[in-house]
Amino acid sequence: MIGLIHKILFDLVNSTAGPQALVEIKLAAGVDHKKDFRIDTSYSNDEWRRLFKATREILGLGLDEVYDAYAKRFLIDAIERFPTWFEMSANSKEFLQRQPTIHNCFGKGCNDPSERSVIEDKFRIETIENGIITHYKSPNKHCELYKRLAAEVINYYGDQASVEEKKCMLKGEDECEIQIVWKI
Repeated sequence: MIGLIHKILFDLVNSTAGPQALVEIKLAAGVDHKKDFRIDTSYSNDEWRRLFKATREILGLGLDEVYDAYAKRFLIDAIERFPTWFEMSANSKEFLQRQPTIHNCFGKGCNDPSERSVIEDKFRIETIENGIITHYKSPNKHCELYKRLAAEVINYYGDQASVEEKKCMLKGEDECEIQIVWKI
């Protein structure tokens, strides 16, 4: 898991519960409370899952609540940190078609080829009439988070689209297929 994901989670925790809550979350997850996460570095998926679980438990949030809050925080961070991503896309369809390429750029910074492939193998896009199918495969199984992030991007551009999951790893499938169809 690329460190940007951790940074956004930690920003969310700091803004809603303060720095002491972040220390508690790291300790509960078995992570050194002084450990810093770089946005351009890959970290253990297992460590991420422990941090995510500890965040939910310590903040007393349900899965839907944490996914919604994270998706909103992610969009705010991405617009501020990477405005060109949004400027180069005329609409949410263009942006979401680029999303795997944007995601994979973070993997380019990893020196270890196995770490790089873990990042680059998570997303693949298939174009369909008026839409896309995002093929997602990750041991973290955050397909619901991806759907909420996609919805945030769609709302940001003021577009109308449906987001529907056709296959899901949480239901035993080998990958998730998330179909997004834009209303024209």
